[in-house]
Amino acid sequence: MIAKDFIAATGTKILPRILTQICRDSESPFWGCCDRHWWHYKIRDFPSIILQQAGYTIALAADVGVRSLPSKELKDLAAQSCRFWNERALRHGAFEEYYPYEEGYPPVAFSTLAVAKLCADGVIDTAEIMPGLEVATRQLLSRFEAEAANQQVAGTAALAVLRNLTPDLVPDGVFSEVLSRTLDLQKKEGWFPEYDGPDLGYLSVTMDCLWDIYDATKNERCYKAIIAAFDYISWFVLGPYGGAGMHNSRNTDYIVPYGIARLTCESNGVGTRANEVMERLYGSDLKSGHFFDAVDDRYWCHYIGHSVYRALQVFTKSATTQIQETPEIHNSRLSSMPDSGHFVLCGDSELSPQLLVSTRKGSIFSAVWPGGQRACDFGWIVQSGKSQFVSHWWSSDWKLFNQDGITGCDGYLVPHKERVSVPWKHMVLRLASFFMGRKLIRLLKRLMIFKKCDSSYPFSRRISCDGAVVLVEDRIFSCGDNDKLIRAPRASKRHVASADSFHIEDFKLINGVKIVEDIRRVGPDLTVITRFVPLETSAAQ
Repeated sequence: MIAKDFIAATGTKILPRILTQICRDSESPFWGCCDRHWWHYKIRDFPSIILQQAGYTIALAADVGVRSLPSKELKDLAAQSCRFWNERALRHGAFEEYYPYEEGYPPVAFSTLAVAKLCADGVIDTAEIMPGLEVATRQLLSRFEAEAANQQVAGTAALAVLRNLTPDLVPDGVFSEVLSRTLDLQKKEGWFPEYDGPDLGYLSVTMDCLWDIYDATKNERCYKAIIAAFDYISWFVLGPYGGAGMHNSRNTDYIVPYGIARLTCESNGVGTRANEVMERLYGSDLKSGHFFDAVDDRYWCHYIGHSVYRALQVFTKSATTQIQETPEIHNSRLSSMPDSGHFVLCGDSELSPQLLVSTRKGSIFSAVWPGGQRACDFGWIVQSGKSQFVSHWWSSDWKLFNQDGITGCDGYLVPHKERVSVPWKHMVLRLASFFMGRKLIRLLKRLMIFKKCDSSYPFSRRISCDGAVVLVEDRIFSCGDNDKLIRAPRASKRHVASADSFHIEDFKLINGVKIVEDIRRVGPDLTVITRFVPLETSAAQ
């Protein structure tokens, strides 16, 4: 199956699931709401407005003729989703996603971009939802989201589309300043920061939105930003591991297709490489399972759903012939991305594996051997009473090490405690958000996302290759007598809502590899020597 066919099959499969999330009863006060948990199940006391992106998705599905559903009825439902959005935008504390009165930046950025594009496509008259657009524009012009750049790029894209629709709403000078600040977020390696680091999933979302800005402005700097972002994504996708997965700063497993699909239309080397990336992600070398299989319905109603249909539009309109053979796996033995802390480590032997090591994430790694064996290692958890201290945590606090064929990091294990959702916490949250609005968001991020590596457990990791064997030396200092050392599973403790989709590595971290472990304790200090040996090698020894 080539990429175009896979994208088309995915679009056909997901449309009924997306429509199920939307209230389709024209005689209901909830008509056009895309949050099924609110309008149908009644288990939420507010509708998550970011889900109104689903209206844009079904309008796109109507344009490409998915499942031969009636185009007019789909477009009418999409228009109604805009009217529902407009009503909610005028309420106190509007633009909620996780809790009432949130005034969140992602819901205002992504939902406004969706409804603005529906206006631009003529699905609904702009004047009909102008009050909500005015509220949203004021928020987007007065706020800047630098910590999660995909959100800021989406907000800037919304302003770009609105600027063309209603020039008086978005002054040229103000927009130019916002656009410049937004593009300045991009790092020289091509990635935009997502909670202190790069994330391919969110970078692909950023590419989609950069195309929206480019289409609205024809700004050449936007096009250059798209190419740089694509270069970064392709470095991972065309390497032996085939992506980043848990090596991402925000733990996403998906990559959305539209921004890359647009590049397949280029008539230069970028177009050829974009075709290779599309085939590696969605095409002929797929064996069993795909990251789209694990996407939940909520995120099909987000940007993932409409990126699929937009990519299908590109393939429908383009005369570009898609590559049908398995794309080449590029040799990345001499490559690294030192700014983001990603290194490819390999030995000198022909039997040596290639390792993708993420030093800014406690030096987790994924290894692929020439014989197809695979192994992943996600560090350690120290259980001390009811508290946990983890090494698998993206942070700029890690001190990186990479020299003489040895890669690793030094720092401190990150303290973590699972937060249980209980009624009294939600009552406090609702009261606080009613009076504090968006001011509460930064506090919650500090509690759940931006923890410092400043615990009482120093940690050091060194990784090297000895022929076909991966050798890992971990040192954990100041451990108590009753502390329990646990080899970490794939899951990261850092909270990211869109992550934690099922992956086979949740159950199986090694395939065709034997682990030999030696744990030594000297006083409070632990040293763990781990050897990852491919089975053919261990059998021969």
